[in-house]
Amino acid sequence: MEPLYDVCFAGQLLDGQELQSVRNKIQKLFKANPETLEKLFSGKTQILKRGCDKATALKYKKAMETAGAKPMIRAGEVTADFAPSKPAAAEESLALAPVGADVLRPEEREAPTHTNVDVSHLDLAVAGSTLGEPIRVTQSAPDTSHLSMGEVGEDIPNLPGTAADITPDTREITLAPEGSDFSDCAAHNDAGPEPDLSAIELASPGADVLEEQYKKNDKASAPDTSHLSLDP
Repeated sequence: MEPLYDVCFAGQLLDGQELQSVRNKIQKLFKANPETLEKLFSGKTQILKRGCDKATALKYKKAMETAGAKPMIRAGEVTADFAPSKPAAAEESLALAPVGADVLRPEEREAPTHTNVDVSHLDLAVAGSTLGEPIRVTQSAPDTSHLSMGEVGEDIPNLPGTAADITPDTREITLAPEGSDFSDCAAHNDAGPEPDLSAIELASPGADVLEEQYKKNDKASAPDTSHLSLDP
């Protein structure tokens, strides 16, 4: 039986190709809608044609390379159209690959890229060395030539005052004789003018001192009930 092949694509481009240009060509080639186009360039491997013969696989490969894309051709599985049916129990023979096992075929793997970095101008410092010049801060010592030490037990501060002495002029001032009376130096008690009370007299205790107009009227008038009657 002739072997079958799967045509796959994981969004890889040929060298020198521009992504947007390749996307446009692939969209026209497969008449893909935006959702399908996003899947094709998502970075995950997508199967474009499953179980085709070698001639068909090469035809797809050439068309995609013309568009600037880099397809992957891998051996396909025999489908029900080309092989006798297998019992459902055959699915039980599947198992997980061990941890660390290679699950990609050689043609599906990306070749590692190596970058040569020029380190000829670099060298290693000795272990424990300081990587950088220390910052030295130079400070001048304060001038203490005008300072001196005080005697033991001397009260501090004892610096001389800088305020000028005030000497009042007392030549016009004399002392009063002993026993002098200084009552004339006391402040005068100015009581002010006497008020005229000749027109004012006190009322007798209990007298009514309010005029009629200023009295509070507590008498309430009786309501008018002339329009009211009692039912028999």
